[in-house]
Amino acid sequence: MCLTAALPASAGVEECGNIRFDELSNCELRVTAECSAGCSELGIYKTACATRLVPVCKTECSLSAEAECTDSCTTQCSDGCKRGLNVICSHNCFVECTATRDAECSVNADVDAAQCAATWDANCDSECDAQCVTVDGDCYQHCIECCGGSCTADANMDCQTTCQDKEFEDCEHEFRANCDASCNGDGALFCDGKYVISGSQVPACVNALLAQGVSVEAEAEVTIGTDGVSGDLSAGMCAASPGSKASFAAPFAALAAAAGWLARRRKRSSHVSR
Repeated sequence: MCLTAALPASAGVEECGNIRFDELSNCELRVTAECSAGCSELGIYKTACATRLVPVCKTECSLSAEAECTDSCTTQCSDGCKRGLNVICSHNCFVECTATRDAECSVNADVDAAQCAATWDANCDSECDAQCVTVDGDCYQHCIECCGGSCTADANMDCQTTCQDKEFEDCEHEFRANCDASCNGDGALFCDGKYVISGSQVPACVNALLAQGVSVEAEAEVTIGTDGVSGDLSAGMCAASPGSKASFAAPFAALAAAAGWLARRRKRSSHVSR
């Protein structure tokens, strides 16, 4: 089974543990030996753990956005609106929020850069989702909401990083155990080698991804239904390429790059220190 279509711009997919897929590709439903091999490395669970831990840590990480951040962001964003930029909160907030992620996550050599990036993305996704659910207004109103989500994530990045770090190892071990246990049943889903979900949740996740146009590879004779995965699990893998993803995402990347407000550099070096 290899299906694909245009991927809509969206944040996390609820059926897949709220993981964001617009930067993931090469999704595979793995079973038996290939699945077991994929479950063996703890490093593949970072995206899933960060996504799970953000709402857990929100109980103690609930700072409001700083006025300096929102004022600067909104001013630059509104200038873009005046130049004809079409800001859409649900499209632009995550891009704005993660603009300095890679640089900040590489500042401290003692920090796990992959874990830092996963925490950063999950925190941005959560705050942008909360801010951009429904925006009824013009470009400037979208700027206000977009910057509010990004700057709220910014205000809580230190706290989320510290809080998640306490739970990450246990989370990774739990996901590995779940993955191992699922390899002879429903299997596990990996995208770009990253663990997404396993067990009885796999069918709903895969069907949701296919509905949103994300390519999923699975054994040729495997059937994915509401009751699980069935079929000839020994059949060979078919090839699929989510080529339409790039064509859909590119306009938004170009749009964001054209807006000078996305390039503002916030001083976040403290976010990655412990």
